[in-house]
Amino acid sequence: MPASAFRGVEVPATLLEPASPSAREPPRKVLRTPRAIYRPTETTPLFSARDGAADGAHGHGDDDVACEEDPGGDLETGRLKPEIPWLEDDVVDSDAPIVTLAVYINFAANAILLAGKIAVIVSVPSVSVLASLVDALLDFLSTVIVWITTWLIRKQDQYRYPVGRRRLEPLGVLIFSVIMITSFVQVALEALQRLASPDHEIIQLGIPAISIMLGTIVVKGLCWLWCRLVNNSSVQALAADASTDVIFNAGSIAFPIVGFYAGLWWLDALGGLILSLVVIFNWSQTSFEHIRHLSGFSATADQRNILLYLTMRFAKTIKQIQGLQAYHAGDKLIVEVDIVLDASTPLKDSHDLSESLQYVLESVPIVDRAFVHVDYATYNLPTHMEQQSS
Repeated sequence: MPASAFRGVEVPATLLEPASPSAREPPRKVLRTPRAIYRPTETTPLFSARDGAADGAHGHGDDDVACEEDPGGDLETGRLKPEIPWLEDDVVDSDAPIVTLAVYINFAANAILLAGKIAVIVSVPSVSVLASLVDALLDFLSTVIVWITTWLIRKQDQYRYPVGRRRLEPLGVLIFSVIMITSFVQVALEALQRLASPDHEIIQLGIPAISIMLGTIVVKGLCWLWCRLVNNSSVQALAADASTDVIFNAGSIAFPIVGFYAGLWWLDALGGLILSLVVIFNWSQTSFEHIRHLSGFSATADQRNILLYLTMRFAKTIKQIQGLQAYHAGDKLIVEVDIVLDASTPLKDSHDLSESLQYVLESVPIVDRAFVHVDYATYNLPTHMEQQSS
């Protein structure tokens, strides 16, 4: 099969046999990982100068998608760098040192703040402060859960977990969200009992209690400002929790103080009820999202379009794309592509093309694993047996 049949595809040297016995240089070994697909020393399958020249006659070539490696564009042709969403691999791995540092810092902050709030609740029987204490206790628990999941993900076992344990991240967040919702349901019930009770005592916060609560707001605000910059599922969960704590602790201070000076005995209990309902609503949304991802929810239309574009523009020898399925298996996607090649395509060429396409799809940061199925006919039974019975 002539090499010109591929659209801008350069198969790594490890996949090719020498062109002739008289080749002087041995085949250059290339690291066959998704991160090694796009390198400045190689022409990528998607962004190729030859691709743009071939399509230039149609009046709208690929000049805008010529060179992904060069941050400023192709120096020789002057083409700009393409802006395709999700192609920039900025996701931080769970075993990165910055993730571990974020977990340790949140662990220390939550431990100190938990001790301070215990001292406050002993001196002041406020429902709003009680809700803040429960929130601090669950913050401490969330940090422990994130630390355990991060530690388990780093401990790879290729026999018991062949594809790793990356799904522990959303599973840990889901477990914590269930604990959070259950706990604040109890706080909401306590607030309702306080509102229904004949005891109309007005709660007063002292200077030490206000100081500890204000310190909590400052510390949690700093944790949120830093953790939101780390693009990792677990750290982003800590950042979201820290931002909630800032609002939560501000309300825990405001409701008792306003109730004391306004003489409204019910404002403290009402504030605790409102704060509990807000937390229950927010974490219900979070748990629902992770349940969908762990249940195999489909990718968005934009995500599917990017993957379809990568497949469609990969090689001229792809006669047809029978189907493309992209669905969640945790935070990232599993992609299954069915392509049709000519029946006369040699096994070696079809293997090299499908494997290279697999690596390209897996190089997209939102993709966990990709599977490419090659067929020679445009008609075919469903790829998996379960689809035949549906």
